[in-house]
Amino acid sequence: MNIKQITGVYFSPTGNTKTAVELIAAQLSSQQSLLDLTGPGKRPDYHFLENEAVIIGVPVYGGRVPAVAAERLKKLHGRKTAAVLVVTYGNRAYEDALLELKLILVRQGFRPVAAAAVPAEHNIVRSIAQGRPDKQDRKKLKQFGRELGRRFWELESNYRIGDLKTPGSRPFRKYHGVPLKIKAGSSCKACGLCVRNCPMQAISRTDPRITDSERCILCMRCVRQCPSGARRINPVVLMAVRQKLKKVCAERKEAEFFMV
Repeated sequence: MNIKQITGVYFSPTGNTKTAVELIAAQLSSQQSLLDLTGPGKRPDYHFLENEAVIIGVPVYGGRVPAVAAERLKKLHGRKTAAVLVVTYGNRAYEDALLELKLILVRQGFRPVAAAAVPAEHNIVRSIAQGRPDKQDRKKLKQFGRELGRRFWELESNYRIGDLKTPGSRPFRKYHGVPLKIKAGSSCKACGLCVRNCPMQAISRTDPRITDSERCILCMRCVRQCPSGARRINPVVLMAVRQKLKKVCAERKEAEFFMV
């Protein structure tokens, strides 16, 4: 495959998915472009050709592709464009997410050629897989990118779309969100940073201390970016969640890679 353009595409509220996509893309080209689907607002449709390749990454929420990310991926249109799938997850499990991402992209005209499932720091309980992707993960992602570069040259343009096998099953597991709420404390200075960057536009423009819990997907972007540390989940509730997750997230998971 004669790939002339590499584009990294990501929905990445806390930055870990962006990191994984960039590490892979950097091994394929020194002049790759990046497309961020995270922020709010309307987007145009993006079209990719057969001599291009995209590295598309999303975080895993409850074993699934986040609904908002799935919707925004419909703005991408391939023309038998090679696609590398990337999911990041908080050291528990990625379950059906890779398969779901694959099927979404096939419907959009892409040809999945490879995939990666990458453990990353848990977006809610940051002590789980803290600091990941770490040095060891980054090394593996770079190796995967280099191998992928060699593989592109070996692939013929007429290989079958269904050749890439990924874990997952249908029907996809049900995910109804997490029953937690983010609140802003008295240290909120109403700077508006969270309002501008919330993927779901769930924070009130007139009073940033008010969050629409129905719209909020608990991506934790506002908590990470708040310059005054005003936004948080109730510490007592967070402690209970931490204790529950410790039972299923104690063992270090390693990145998994798949290629046609």
